[in-house]
Amino acid sequence: MVIRNLVLSAILVLIAGFTFAQDTGDLVRDGNFYMDRGDCSLAQFFFEEALAQDSENVPALTGLGRALRCQGANAEAVDALRRAIDLNDGDAEAYVQLALTYRAQFLEDGAAYATRLSDALDAVSQAERLAPRDPRVFNTKGVLLYQAGNLEEARAAFETASTLSATSTALSDREVSTIAVNQGRVYRDLGEFELARLIFRRAIVLDPTNAAARNLLGGVLFRLDNCEDAEYELSQAVTLAPSSLSAVSQLAITVYECGDPAASIPVFEQALELEGAVFTPPLYTYLARAYLAEGRVDDAVERAQQGALLPPEQAEAHFVLGQAYEARGATGDRAAARDAYRTALELDPTYQEAQDALDALN
Repeated sequence: MVIRNLVLSAILVLIAGFTFAQDTGDLVRDGNFYMDRGDCSLAQFFFEEALAQDSENVPALTGLGRALRCQGANAEAVDALRRAIDLNDGDAEAYVQLALTYRAQFLEDGAAYATRLSDALDAVSQAERLAPRDPRVFNTKGVLLYQAGNLEEARAAFETASTLSATSTALSDREVSTIAVNQGRVYRDLGEFELARLIFRRAIVLDPTNAAARNLLGGVLFRLDNCEDAEYELSQAVTLAPSSLSAVSQLAITVYECGDPAASIPVFEQALELEGAVFTPPLYTYLARAYLAEGRVDDAVERAQQGALLPPEQAEAHFVLGQAYEARGATGDRAAARDAYRTALELDPTYQEAQDALDALN
């Protein structure tokens, strides 16, 4: 991080020598260019340069809000966007970005920002009033409604966004693909898997590099019992986003559940190397099951122990730990297995497999 910051500082110094000849519009354009590339720090630099020339430039303030939110500076982003709206309350884009920033605050700390989803919906309603045919507005509305758990209303918003995007010349294929991904998520959560499959496929046609679309399509194909295509799409998602815990873990689980525990093991191990894996205890339990299937009992015990220790405690994790102890059969393992089954039953008294396993040991 230190090296990256030094490099970025050097780049900004070099760039600063060239910005004196640019007008405000050029600076905002460059800021938006870098935002689209995901370089939020560099985008912030250009927006701030534009504001140094014109402190009341609404597009620059709106862009600055986006760049700050991208870097996690949500409170500062809200200030910039509110200022943009104060200067021009007819700018729908500023309201959209404010709504997304309110959502980011809610996700950051739902207790401290408990009203932010409601605030975000109010902001996007203002945007809808100003731009009633803008697909970006309806996509944002759908995202907020989905976050709030209002799936039917989110569905209607995404379907409107999709319809409007079909005739819009302002959106790139990548943006239309993102709308399709959001729409497909709602169909999936409503249990309409075939419809979700079609929409996710459309998202990939629009943007073959859309890792989220491939990941989600793989998950839906698995639910439709299409293991071969599910594994292909999930493998593509992992290739496109190798650091995505969701994609890697979904691929591992799919390979395992589709009947190839041996092939799933290296994928599970890859998943456990990724950031956030410790917050997903079932991955350890799944890997323990895969090791058991391959007769690697010592490895199974190790991973099962990890899965059972990580919060939140899961009855299944303790059951698999018991299975691993039984399979290893070392001194004390029988008693340890008995304790693991008892813990599983304490967590879930209806867990019949754990009860049967405990009875067999008594």
